[in-house]
Amino acid sequence: MFIWRIIRTGLKYIWKTINTVRIITLNLVFFFILFMVIGLSGSNISPQSGILVLDIEGVLVDSTNMDPNFYQLSRKLSGNKVDPARENNLFEITQKIDQAATDPNIKGIVLKLDNFDGGSLPSLEYLAKYLKKFKATGKPIYAYGSSYNQKQYYLASLANKIYLSNFGSVELYGLAANNFYFKSLLDNLKIKTHVFRVGTYKSAVEPYIRNDMSKEAKENTRRWLTSMWKNYLNDISDSRGKPAGSLSPKANTLIERLKAVSGNMTEYALENNIVDTVVSDYEFEQEMHSQFKTSDSVSIYDYQLNAKAMQSFEPNSPATHHKPLIAVVFVNGTISQGNSSEMIVGSNSITKQLRALGNDKSVRAVVLRINSPGGSVNGSEEIRSELAALREKDIPVVVSMGGMAASGGYWIATESDYIYSSANTITGSIGIFGILPNFEGTLNNIGINSDGVATSPLAGVTMTKEIPEQFSQLMQMSVNNGYDNFLSIVSQARNMNYDDVDKIAQGQVWLGEEALKIGLVDEIGDIDNAIQKAATIAGVSDYTVTWQKQEADLFSSILNNYSAILPNTLTQLIYNELPAAKQFKEQITIWNSLNKAQNRYVYCLSCADVK
Repeated sequence: MFIWRIIRTGLKYIWKTINTVRIITLNLVFFFILFMVIGLSGSNISPQSGILVLDIEGVLVDSTNMDPNFYQLSRKLSGNKVDPARENNLFEITQKIDQAATDPNIKGIVLKLDNFDGGSLPSLEYLAKYLKKFKATGKPIYAYGSSYNQKQYYLASLANKIYLSNFGSVELYGLAANNFYFKSLLDNLKIKTHVFRVGTYKSAVEPYIRNDMSKEAKENTRRWLTSMWKNYLNDISDSRGKPAGSLSPKANTLIERLKAVSGNMTEYALENNIVDTVVSDYEFEQEMHSQFKTSDSVSIYDYQLNAKAMQSFEPNSPATHHKPLIAVVFVNGTISQGNSSEMIVGSNSITKQLRALGNDKSVRAVVLRINSPGGSVNGSEEIRSELAALREKDIPVVVSMGGMAASGGYWIATESDYIYSSANTITGSIGIFGILPNFEGTLNNIGINSDGVATSPLAGVTMTKEIPEQFSQLMQMSVNNGYDNFLSIVSQARNMNYDDVDKIAQGQVWLGEEALKIGLVDEIGDIDNAIQKAATIAGVSDYTVTWQKQEADLFSSILNNYSAILPNTLTQLIYNELPAAKQFKEQITIWNSLNKAQNRYVYCLSCADVK
């Protein structure tokens, strides 16, 4: 006994020593990062003249809490290694382009998009709007790429001249929307899935009960995907002044044209006027020097917004409170109860933010920017209720839909004075479902059994025992009631007949241009239109726009940005090279999140990533 006491005491002191060393090490890392970021923030600003290089790496997002200084630090530590997962604030980039349009020191724009991983079509449209505005000033835009994918080419098509490097290609093949399906996997693992749903097209649960996409889901997806591709082709056709069929012909025509040039993708792009010229890196640099009469350039990341513009992205800046405020609030991700985290919009976080705005007498209107496939019924309703409280205080709410505002995303959009969507916003998916996995067979297969007693068939329901029939009936009635509530909310908000809403509901997905025709949105427009409308409804003409973000203390900010300075992990490398692996992980994450109160969800899983 005495010996064990000595051993235990020794182990305790060893652990305390290890823990102390761990804390000291973490603190040292923390302060190292902090001083590096502060140093970068105060470092010399790059020259702000010459050619503005739009060298975006990563993806466009509506809102990010990542500090650009952390990305800058990451690049310095990694030897300027590209980060494909980098998040770029769409609205900061467009404000920089807008400023550059009237900046006499900026002579033109060069698009270098090799590391650009895209964004939703509405995001690309919005960025294109500001490139067109820049071009309208008479300043030229040139694009150069080793190759162009569809999202890169969408922006490149706006250039005065498109350059392609030797052996490059342009891939304009069409759009696809895919999901993974897990029924066979679940059967093999003996996991039984109980599904409760309403809506012929509510296909969010299909990946867990089927091995393929249902006929109804395919019909619905094909309809909006075809319309989106048509819109894409019309846009690049207008930008290039070329027929859409010549830029992206049918598959068989493409093959025949490629045969005529012996499969040379570079020659094909040049002969069919998809690009204007083929050059080497050196030749392109020489031509730009000749065009602009300068070799000075500044990256979009180094080009600085003026003080007034920067203050709009710092909501708590005293300078923003001299005028009435239009506050832009972001709902960006899957909706859940609780606090926000990566890819999750926590209802607690959003309602707290909205409540604070409601108590701020300088806030005259709120623009709600939604980019969400939905999520928890309760979380969606909590946000909707808080929006109702804002409107009761005579603070108008105008919705701006981004790439997606479906299911729960549309649920919260209904509590507004006006709804804007892009023509290519994915919206609708008005339906509801519940899902309960059962692991009894899995456990039995490895020799584990669950048993007990309860005072009612409705008591003690777990995922380790078969669900009683009475509980199944209760769940289905709850889902039916939730669907009825959803239809009623839409019916009242949009001033539509209940039965008419039911016809366009049933889980059906609509593009924004279709949603306008059936009454789900008020107008096709972007966030600029939404801000102007909010100001008009609020009766203000001289105002300041503040772009809201989640509050965090200094230590939390450092932790949130920590991943930006770490080398790419093996997992991230796999995701970068195999996008399907990332999609698989995201669908599994969704499965893991289906455990909230009442197990009812307004989520659009059929709104797959469009590639």
